[in-house]
Amino acid sequence: MSTGLTAAEHALFKAYDVRGPAPMPLSPSLAFRIGKAFVTYLGGGRIGVARDMRATSPALAAAFAAGLRSGGGEVVHFGMLATDAMWFAVRAHALAGGGMVTASHNPPGDNGIKLVERDAAPVFQENGLPAVRDAAAAIPPPEVAHETRERRRSLPGEGVLDISEPYRAFLHEAAPPSSLPSLRIVLDAGNGMGGVMAARVLGGFPGTFIPLFFEPDGRFPNHGGNPLQPENRRQLVRRVLAERADFGVLWDGDADRCAFVDDSGTFIPGDFTTAILAPQEIRAEPGAAVVFDLRSSRATPEAILRAGGRPCPNRVGHAYMKRRMRREDARFGGELSGHFYFRAAGYADNALLPILRLVQCIGAADRPLSEIAGNLRRRYFVLEELSLSAAPAGKALAAVRAAFPGGAATGLDGLTMDFPDWRFTLRPSHTEPVLRLTVEGFEAGRAEAGQQAVREVLRLFEAPASSPG
Repeated sequence: MSTGLTAAEHALFKAYDVRGPAPMPLSPSLAFRIGKAFVTYLGGGRIGVARDMRATSPALAAAFAAGLRSGGGEVVHFGMLATDAMWFAVRAHALAGGGMVTASHNPPGDNGIKLVERDAAPVFQENGLPAVRDAAAAIPPPEVAHETRERRRSLPGEGVLDISEPYRAFLHEAAPPSSLPSLRIVLDAGNGMGGVMAARVLGGFPGTFIPLFFEPDGRFPNHGGNPLQPENRRQLVRRVLAERADFGVLWDGDADRCAFVDDSGTFIPGDFTTAILAPQEIRAEPGAAVVFDLRSSRATPEAILRAGGRPCPNRVGHAYMKRRMRREDARFGGELSGHFYFRAAGYADNALLPILRLVQCIGAADRPLSEIAGNLRRRYFVLEELSLSAAPAGKALAAVRAAFPGGAATGLDGLTMDFPDWRFTLRPSHTEPVLRLTVEGFEAGRAEAGQQAVREVLRLFEAPASSPG
């Protein structure tokens, strides 16, 4: 453990970012030290800073920026942004890196810092994040006066660079308005960052965009920020049905993920969304590589193959997906979690472009989304992911593997087992102390039976856990 950090501060450094309770142990003092350490890691240069709508975000962003300046970096302030827009800004302005102050969909009492280097490539556990952590541990806490000066310098409207126009231009080029039919779409920002960017950049696109909970509020007063939890989609479903909309969208708290419900109000899992969008990407570039996470239904690779593309299964997690996207020069990628990746976005995740792409797909098919997604539901029987407490995780995985000797097992990320009539993936979460279980059957009823069989093996290890996230 780094000697200059408390145990609680050390625990904030997760697989992909820094995240946890704020203002303690994730304090402005620690944010300052992380900023100063990050400059050292990058070797100086111009570094972007943005934040979400949480109550602790202004102070953390100001302190992080103060650390960047203290280390010799030049700070470019972008104000309050969605995370995907921040990654766009880092690329558009050719910055050395960037820091996004956000805790994504975590509860209101949490906050965090996501770090990227040049071209918005993620800084995570397998490259620079441990080095940033260890360097931060060696940096003394800042003087309060230094932090206060930087906070004044970071006030909204003072030197904040607005990227709305270039971001809108990017979307217009990627999805020309002339290619889009006019649809009715409900957009649920959940009081997160999705509404901020949608209000700025979706003007000029055809159709009717119906806003829901667009007011930024880090308390999440209307529903939680995780689109994978069914209770967070209920208001969106009601509004889609009431408006007779063509589909609905729900973003997570920092709006780098999105989830969809169709015109019947039925949720479309991320792997089905990837299967719907991938053929269109491949038609634009025959033979294109498409990356998807290994939990995905076989609907995804089969849709890619039918369209003439190259399916690339990959480890779960946005940092691993982005790395594989770059390695394969993939045109498109998608995860069960609702992260969608585009070469056009610098191999990064984007949560506005998938909406426009889906509009294009509906127009090309000349069918409602419920019919397009319904064709997948009738062929592929997939259960929503479960989060299960199981400790120790290694012994639980070994017990499950031993219990199913007839399956073909792979260990790319946890345990994936394939059988003639069903398959499952059981993997430790990168963000929570739980195992994630996804199950698919190749005929009606088989998925439920398979899920029950796996859970029976885990019964000795399992305890009640939170909903999937």
